[in-house]
Amino acid sequence: MIRHKLKASALHLLISTLIVGCFIIFILNIWYPAPFFSISGLSGILLLMIAIDLILGPLLTFIVYRPRKRTLTFDLSVIAALQCAALFYGAFTIYGAHPLYVAFAVDRFTPINANEVNPAAATFDALKKSKLAGPTLVYVKKPTDPEEMARITTEFMFGGPDIDVRPEYYNPIQPYIKDILARSLNPAALQRDPDNQKKLAAFIGQYGRSIDDYAYLPLVGKAKDVLWAFDRTTGQPVDIIDISPWGSWSKS
Repeated sequence: MIRHKLKASALHLLISTLIVGCFIIFILNIWYPAPFFSISGLSGILLLMIAIDLILGPLLTFIVYRPRKRTLTFDLSVIAALQCAALFYGAFTIYGAHPLYVAFAVDRFTPINANEVNPAAATFDALKKSKLAGPTLVYVKKPTDPEEMARITTEFMFGGPDIDVRPEYYNPIQPYIKDILARSLNPAALQRDPDNQKKLAAFIGQYGRSIDDYAYLPLVGKAKDVLWAFDRTTGQPVDIIDISPWGSWSKS
């Protein structure tokens, strides 16, 4: 009997692992490419989904499985329904919260979730995209008309979307990359904090070159805000550094 239970439970675990594994690979490569999942605050939901699908499901199968049990099909169906519900809940939550754009406005990058924005409203065709797509970096260009800017500010004060959640003001980022990198926090000021100094040294040790070869820009996250290091030569993001952008050094 135990052998049959272990075999059924192992088969259940294998099937569940394939399904959940494929989903995790998808979200970490498409919806949340590095570094976005680490700052998303969604690790708890993902762990809950994994616990139900990879631990609770096979365990329940081990408990209820008996080869000639009359209600076996019903029992396994209930277990499968529970797992599907957990997977659907996790997928729906993770989908709605995944960054569709990463908008640079004023002095920081902010991930804009799929459930916050309508990509069809984008002015540039290249920025009109499916909500199933991964994140695109954009530059938020404020309107030059004072009345239009005043309208946006007033709407925001009364609960409307801020300018960084309005795709009509999104621009492709590449033409503005030099302006963005010029907003970098001062690396000399960052190093005044001993803990920051260690983290920056570890970053340089991993990626090489000198500290001044990178620009350090705030990246806002749901779990935490960090510094996002960009290569000044290529204008491409390199990695995040676990340093708060809002310390006293940010004013230096």
